[in-house]
Amino acid sequence: MIERSPKLEVRNLTKRFRQGKNEIVVIDGLTFAIADLEFLAIIGPSGCGKSTFLRIVDGLIPPDSGEILLDGTPVKGPGKGRGMIFQGFDLFPWRTTLANVEFGLEMLDLPRSERLERSRYYIELVGLRGFEQAYPHQLSGGMQQRVGIARALAIHPEVLLMDEPFGALDVQTRDLLQDELLRILERDRKTSLFVTHSIEEAIYLADRIVVLSARPAKIEMTIDVPFPRPRTDELKTSPDFLEIRQRIWETLKRDARS
Repeated sequence: MIERSPKLEVRNLTKRFRQGKNEIVVIDGLTFAIADLEFLAIIGPSGCGKSTFLRIVDGLIPPDSGEILLDGTPVKGPGKGRGMIFQGFDLFPWRTTLANVEFGLEMLDLPRSERLERSRYYIELVGLRGFEQAYPHQLSGGMQQRVGIARALAIHPEVLLMDEPFGALDVQTRDLLQDELLRILERDRKTSLFVTHSIEEAIYLADRIVVLSARPAKIEMTIDVPFPRPRTDELKTSPDFLEIRQRIWETLKRDARS
């Protein structure tokens, strides 16, 4: 584990949903911490509560018990300390690239000149200079997700939350955006919490991986990723990479059978 002070703490977090007369426990007593500037990936079976957990961290839904602390302060709702990148892009179709990136800054009531300067900086950072006036339907899926990344970064979040941001993309675009994300975070350092179904993606991007069980979600294992940065595609075929992949896969497979 990276030896830095905790940026985000998860303390005995539990979440239940009602389904008719039944109560379903989705998350059961999660406890862990994320260090400042750490990139932590969460992986687990479909339906285990990964996205629900991320929405609790973002303050969009409340837990039933336990708490999330950001810099020691309990999270009680949405706030500018967190920026979310969704799988489905979630851009406003009637807004241009520039206007989509500006949206969060409008919510912060920043002056127009500052909104423009900051939005243009992040549009260039994600490689979309020249597409400021394009609408979402004029952009590829990968380009739309770059807009989503720029929009999340523009509000200067302390923690970047990513809910399978590349899950809807083809394999080639997904691989390219993994490298782009690493490049962007080298320049714009953020504490990052990344949810994914992909074992390879988690290992390639993260400093540490939390593997969750099937519902109700509990921590099955935590893995420190030993590879230095910057990382390249050659890493994905190295024996150490493949060994970590196999360990995670065996854990997920065993849990699915139990």
